[in-house]
Amino acid sequence: MANMEYIEKDCFEELFGMRRGYVLDFSNRGFQEFVFEKIHLDIYAKYQGLSKAKILRRIISDYDNVTVGKLLLELMRYMQAKGMVTDENKVNFQKCAEIGNRLIGKKVTVKRSSQTSSQTSSPKATVPIVDYDSLLKELTNISSHSDTPQSRGFAFEKYLNKLFEDYNLEPRGSFKIVGEQIDGSFILHNEVYLLEAKWTNKKIDKADLVVFNEKVSSKSGFTRGLFISFLGFSDEALTTFANGRSVRIVLMTVQELAIALSRKLDFTKVLSAKVRALAEEGDFNKSILSL
Repeated sequence: MANMEYIEKDCFEELFGMRRGYVLDFSNRGFQEFVFEKIHLDIYAKYQGLSKAKILRRIISDYDNVTVGKLLLELMRYMQAKGMVTDENKVNFQKCAEIGNRLIGKKVTVKRSSQTSSQTSSPKATVPIVDYDSLLKELTNISSHSDTPQSRGFAFEKYLNKLFEDYNLEPRGSFKIVGEQIDGSFILHNEVYLLEAKWTNKKIDKADLVVFNEKVSSKSGFTRGLFISFLGFSDEALTTFANGRSVRIVLMTVQELAIALSRKLDFTKVLSAKVRALAEEGDFNKSILSL
C-alpha cells in the first residue's frame, strides 16, 4: 500500500475528477493503455467491473510508493500536455506534485506567487510546475523594454535561466573561461547544453553560428548547444553553416519559444525533438511547427 494520508488521496480525487467515477478525460480503453504503458499493469485483467476512479483507488491501495507515485506523476504530465492545468487547479496541482515526488523519493521546489519558496534538495522534481501564461507575458515584456539592446540581452538571459529552473534543467548563469564568454548552460537528459542567447535587432549570421559551434565542439564530446535568437538567423547562415562542418548545436527563435508557451508545450520535449532532428536528419534548425 502506498504511504498516503486521506487528505493526500483527496487532493488527487479532486485534481483528476474522480468523484464522478472518471479519471481525467480517459476512455476505458485509453486508461487501460496508459496504465499498462506506465506501470505494466493490465487494469481490466486485475480489476474487472470497476470504474476508472475505483481502479486508481485500488492501485493506490495495492501497490508500493514508487509504483503509485510514478503513475500519479505520469497522469499529471498528461494533464500538462493536454492543457488541463488552470488557474483554478494550479495550487492543488502543486500539492499533488509534492506528494507524487515524495512517493518516489524525490523533492520538488514549488515557486509560490509570494517571495518565498520551499527549500529542497536534489534530485529535481519529476513533474515541473510551469506557469505558461506568466512565462509568455514575461517574454513579451522583454521586447517592450525601452532600455539598450545590451540590457535587453541581459534580461533575456535572466528570463531563460528562470525558464530552465521551472523545467528543472539545473541552469547555470553566464560565466567566463579562458578566452570565452558563455551565456549559460543547463542539463537535459543527463547531457550538458551550452547556451547562446541573442536579443539583437538583426538576424544572426553564419560567423556567429560558427563561433558558438566551435565553443561547443571544443568541450566534451557529450556537450551540445542551444542558440536562441530574437530575430532569427540569416538565409546565408542557414544554408551554408553546416557545409563541411560537424554540427553540435540546434537553433531556436524567440517566436518559436512564444509559440511553445502559448500552446503549453513542454519545452524539454520541444528541445528533445529538435536534437533528434539534428541526429537523424542533420537538420539543426527544425521548426517547432513541423515537430
